Amino acid sequence: MKNKIFFTVFMFVWITLIILNFVVKSDSFSEQENRYLASLPSFTFEKLVNGEYQEEMDTYINDHFIFRNEWIKIKSGVEMLLR
Repeated sequence: MKNKIFFTVFMFVWITLIILNFVVKSDSFSEQENRYLASLPSFTFEKLVNGEYQEEMDTYINDHFIFRNEWIKIKSGVEMLLR
């Protein structure tokens, strides 16, 4: 029974994050990192076959993940505590 509850809560959180990633508008420039974030890659069959599309999409998703700045702050805080 505990596994079913855990699985249900986990799936709810996971699906909510995925939906929020598509709904929330993200910035094109990161002031914290002082750099432009990746833009949505254009799809071509050639890029899909040679793996370039997946790499570009991975970079795009990493740059535009929901609550990205908060995750960066948490990571930096943990790194500071571990020094």
